[in-house]
Amino acid sequence: MPAAPPGGRLLLAAVLLTALNLRAAIAAVGPVLAEVRADLGLSAAAAGLLTTLPVLCFAVLAPACAALGRRAGPGAAVLGSLVLLALAQGLRVLDGSPVLLAGTFLAGAAMTVGNVLLPAVVKGFGPRAGTVTGLYTAALVAGAAAGAAFTAPLAAVLGWRGALAAEGVLALVAAGVWAAAARGAVTTGPAPAAAVSDGSLWRSPVAWAVTAVQALHSTLYFSLTAWLPTLLADRAGTDAATGSVAASVYQVLGIAGSLLVPAVLARRCGQAGLALGVAALWAVPVAGLLVAPGAWPAWAAVGGLAQGAGIAFAVTLVVLRAADGAAAARLSGMSQLVGYGVGALGPVAVGALSEATGGWTVPLLLLLALGLGLAAAGTSAARPVEVR
Repeated sequence: MPAAPPGGRLLLAAVLLTALNLRAAIAAVGPVLAEVRADLGLSAAAAGLLTTLPVLCFAVLAPACAALGRRAGPGAAVLGSLVLLALAQGLRVLDGSPVLLAGTFLAGAAMTVGNVLLPAVVKGFGPRAGTVTGLYTAALVAGAAAGAAFTAPLAAVLGWRGALAAEGVLALVAAGVWAAAARGAVTTGPAPAAAVSDGSLWRSPVAWAVTAVQALHSTLYFSLTAWLPTLLADRAGTDAATGSVAASVYQVLGIAGSLLVPAVLARRCGQAGLALGVAALWAVPVAGLLVAPGAWPAWAAVGGLAQGAGIAFAVTLVVLRAADGAAAARLSGMSQLVGYGVGALGPVAVGALSEATGGWTVPLLLLLALGLGLAAAGTSAARPVEVR
């Protein structure tokens, strides 16, 4: 892909609008989950699938989405996924729980296409790729925050079905802008042939280091997302409203955290130093919750910066380590297959450890160890080696 893609501004707008859609459908469920369960009679397990299914899609379908990008071209694949996402969000509210789960699966599959292929598109911005990555990840986090914030007010007016279906409007807007941008951009054509096979990629130490960063960050992020309110209630004696505030701070400050990475890279600081900084951002709130849970506002704020910076760093590594757009798509598929697969197990492992040990000390020590592992993996992935 060229260093300055045709229709750069329009393409940038399409990338950012697409990113806004890649988490919103997941985040929108939480605020209306009680209403959904009451209306449809969902069990706790079925309710959990509404947020778990998309994450499982991110992992299991990542290689297939990378292959789709190679066959159809990333532009055409992302455009089709946005249309599917809009349809899925409308479909999932039309009937009972089987339709809801089927629509959620289709939405997860559609979002996976964007997760995997947008780094390949961002690679085409050449010298601006680092800045575009920061904006893209900020939009990703902002979409999740907006989905969580606006769904409840919409549900008060439209009901939970109307509120969830309304999320699809933004996907249609993104599809329209993407279609306009794609008319003059090479991203709609077939992706160039990769210089190595997928098998070579899976044997690359650098590719595995990038993948480890995604896996460790995802585990930390999903674990705190799932358990922060409960952890604060147990260790700091907070109530449900306070736990909700802490979770909101944690999510919203991710937007600021995602902008830290391009700002640091713009100063030409080493990527190894950035890796250590991101790991430190994760270590501070985990250690704080361990020794001083009463200071939770500080830990929620720093945790928000950590989760935003972590996802920006993980995506930036894919862009920087890949030699071209095709390699970026393959490396993105590999890192998300393993990363989200491991990350989805994080909340389960943390919850099981808490139950087995009767507290949160051991789970927090585990998360602290994962933060140290993130420092090691990030430092290794920061080596200036390209995956070809």
